[in-house]
Amino acid sequence: MRKRKGEKKIIGLMVEEIISDFSKEYIQSIVNVVRPDDNIRLIVLAGKYIHDYDYDDIKSYNTVFNTIFRLSEQCHIDGLIIHLGSMSSEKMAEIKSLYSEHFHSIPKVFVSLNTQNYTTVNYDHASGIREAMDYLINGDGLTKFCMLGGREDNVDACDRKNIFIDCLRENGLEYTEEQFENTDMSPNCVVEATALLDRNPGVQAVFCVNDAAAKGLYDAMELKGLTPGKDLLVFGFDNTRMSGALSPTLSSIGSADCTIGQKAIELLLKKLNHEEVSSAFVPTRLYGRESLQYDMYDYNFVDIMTADNTFINRMFDDCFYRYKNELNDDSSVDLKRLFNIFMSKIFLAIKNRYISFEEYNEIKRMINKFFEKGIMDYTDATKLINSIERLQNSLNALQRSPAARIIINRLFSVMRDNAICSIAEQENYLRSAYAENRSNLQEFLICGMQSGNTPEQNSEKLLRMLELLGLQNAVLYMYDEPAKFDHTKTMVFPETLRMRCVIKAGKLYLLPKERQSCQLSDLFIRDELPLKCKGYATFIIFYGDNIYGFLLCELAGDIYDRGEHIAIQLGKSFYINEMQKKIKDKDITKGCVQ
Repeated sequence: MRKRKGEKKIIGLMVEEIISDFSKEYIQSIVNVVRPDDNIRLIVLAGKYIHDYDYDDIKSYNTVFNTIFRLSEQCHIDGLIIHLGSMSSEKMAEIKSLYSEHFHSIPKVFVSLNTQNYTTVNYDHASGIREAMDYLINGDGLTKFCMLGGREDNVDACDRKNIFIDCLRENGLEYTEEQFENTDMSPNCVVEATALLDRNPGVQAVFCVNDAAAKGLYDAMELKGLTPGKDLLVFGFDNTRMSGALSPTLSSIGSADCTIGQKAIELLLKKLNHEEVSSAFVPTRLYGRESLQYDMYDYNFVDIMTADNTFINRMFDDCFYRYKNELNDDSSVDLKRLFNIFMSKIFLAIKNRYISFEEYNEIKRMINKFFEKGIMDYTDATKLINSIERLQNSLNALQRSPAARIIINRLFSVMRDNAICSIAEQENYLRSAYAENRSNLQEFLICGMQSGNTPEQNSEKLLRMLELLGLQNAVLYMYDEPAKFDHTKTMVFPETLRMRCVIKAGKLYLLPKERQSCQLSDLFIRDELPLKCKGYATFIIFYGDNIYGFLLCELAGDIYDRGEHIAIQLGKSFYINEMQKKIKDKDITKGCVQ
């Protein structure tokens, strides 16, 4: 491999898909720990799981889509983190038998894979599942359990089922297959969830293999007039943002300390530094919410009156549990430290039964700053508000000075108001961004439908219109002639293509022809790529079996949701332009013959 300018390390993240809540948070957890001075560029290569029941058109589309993985063989990549979920068995066979010697020589870490032959990172599923089951069986005295499971070819799903069964039998409870139902691990499992509930009248708690399947259970329960957390206790796995967005909020098992993505890149970077590494397990714990009330701690008299740093930090870690997964730069406000400062002042006021007007204003200023700096990104709104209320109720029960109690309650009102305002502002921003993106895409499509120009002019016009798509940092590579996908052959992309344009900070730059030529192997290392971006998602641009090129988009904003859709529209636009060119060439040839 040739020496690259700046010696930037290119780390590829191969994932089953990019649009699921789990994948978004898994990828982002890796992005968050990469510092600007680490000189690392992350490249996401995301595929599609092909279901047996997919329509033929969907299967054909997904098959072409999955050729994106071949870039890991043909491009300069220093290390790979591979998490293929239910695709593991299929892709591992391909990796072992078909991929080149170059691919096999790349340092790799596999996530959620049970094998002795590779460095792996897996969840310690047992710690979180046992915590939940022990609480429900020995704490609440429940005896009737069911599980909404996953695909039989998914390693994590199988492990979680086995541990669930072990927990029941270890506590003297019977298990039969009537208590279990397989799903595709997506929210589209309402039929399966309904069948599970119908077979098990009187069930008290359901363990869902992941948060997505729990959404399907919620929908099935709604059809039956059942409420999670009241009529039936529910808990999921992965602790994604979906768990906090569901109504009522979903209790879920997630990583206790670092995420599996963070552990994977830690091991990979050690490999790249030629250090010895071993496979690792990431401990899990239960995060309680409305569907299964479970608290890691109580606001008791001793803790409140002592109010030491350990107790306050434990409060912060429980309320803002995603903060530990973010690596903030030196210019960022240390929100955990800020929380510790103003909470220590509040607890001191409770202990002294007095708070001055100046102290009140200072604490209020710090609380406002705490929320202005985006603390709501690291918690669930309902969980935070409930925690504030619990703490407030405990303090009111202890506080004997009416005057101090009134002032301190005002501070808790400031916290609650800030939380509610932050949520409203975020929702307004998302609605506004969605409307703007939809309008821009519509304008792009309308412009692309207009005819009258030459195919060459239309091609130039399409490139200039990319600025309408709302991408902040992106790169478009294209082939001079579309590559043809042949399902009977192992797909290998042509070695030469062109970097047609770059988008930096939302501004489009078309490259002169003399700078466009690019080797496929250099796809991820060109100097023109915006330097401040830590990572890119790679989308293959194709229509039918015609592959036109690749779009690299910065791993930011809603690109996880929009990227594939943008690539589809580009592929369709390029195909239409190609057909117009063929028609024109045919007409010219016909005219010459006549």
